Amino acid sequence: MLKRFRSATWSHKLRIDQTFDSLGTWKEWASHNTSVFVPAEAKKIATRILASGFIEPLTEISFLPIEINPGASNWREGLVARGVNSRMRAVLALIHEKIDQFPKHEVRIFAAEAITPFALRLRGLFARFLGSEFGMDENAKQTLFPIQHQDLTALTLPSDSFDLVTTNDVLEHIPDLDAGLREIARVLKTGGWHVGTHPFLFMSAKGDLRSHIVDGKVLHLKEPEYHGNPVDPAGGSLVFETPGWDIIDRAHAAGFSNAHMRFVASEKHGYITENTGVFVFCAQK
Repeated sequence: MLKRFRSATWSHKLRIDQTFDSLGTWKEWASHNTSVFVPAEAKKIATRILASGFIEPLTEISFLPIEINPGASNWREGLVARGVNSRMRAVLALIHEKIDQFPKHEVRIFAAEAITPFALRLRGLFARFLGSEFGMDENAKQTLFPIQHQDLTALTLPSDSFDLVTTNDVLEHIPDLDAGLREIARVLKTGGWHVGTHPFLFMSAKGDLRSHIVDGKVLHLKEPEYHGNPVDPAGGSLVFETPGWDIIDRAHAAGFSNAHMRFVASEKHGYITENTGVFVFCAQK
């Protein structure tokens, strides 16, 4: 069901928070909440956000309307404030939920990004935050120094080390999604969480494999698709696979005890998409 905040300041502000573990449970809920497929409904909410501002999750920074860039592509990537967009704020909200019981100076967080505004937010809050970037070759790795280079399919980090791992639109760019999930599970402590986003085929049981690596070379199965890369803005990042609902079963096979998609939207905290909610992948070791 659609929920609304109960507070004097933020009464009547839209909030959605639903958990789904399969395509079937999502379709059942969506069939009774068809407004999530109406972009005009999402636009109304986004318009209200742009008119009233919002409170950023986790950091609790209040942003005025004048500080918000609506963006030119879609609401998922738009509503940008100090470099952090809508989907990133959804991740911040769920990170807050997962680590709220930890003292900030003790919680250990690993992010597969280090130079982005999102990573800088976390670094400013958590003393034991570690961010990394990926360098394609030795020259790129040397250029990154002293920022860590990490490959999500073969992390050099010790096992059972982190309370939380976060990835923001990263999983689609690794050549072996299952290896990446295994590595994330390995470095998490028992009970620890992975929280992050990725482009998601939310009406498909299986993902869309676009490229893979054979004998050390990239083999394209479909027209190559690239997304933005803060380390290589000119070249971008190749999309290997866009996940579908089978990422839930694959997470279980990789060593997670619990995996699901959270479908969340918040007018108070400024995150929404054309389908109203942001899908956030959550998996607990």
